[in-house]
Amino acid sequence: MFGNIMEMMGKLQSAQENFTKLKERLDNQTFIETSSDGTVSITLTELATIKDIQIASGLLADKEQLEDTLVVTLNKALEKVKENAIEEAKRTAKESLPSIPGLSI
Repeated sequence: MFGNIMEMMGKLQSAQENFTKLKERLDNQTFIETSSDGTVSITLTELATIKDIQIASGLLADKEQLEDTLVVTLNKALEKVKENAIEEAKRTAKESLPSIPGLSI
């Protein structure tokens, strides 16, 4: 009985280490999301840290359009971040966590 508990504790510690590595990896991976009209490009990490925003000079004259384009482009980028983070977390959990009855990943 205690052997199984010790084995499970070891697997949980390993899982914690794997999730820490995952966080570091995602925080170092960047991608660029560009608005549909190409006037705004946003570079951010897979953990949603914005690294850079590029705005076409013509868009600077229209404050309302700039705001709208930023909101739409940021929301698209953040949706990608969420989807990717969920998939990566599921994959890491499947690889790292011990089999727990009733837990479906």
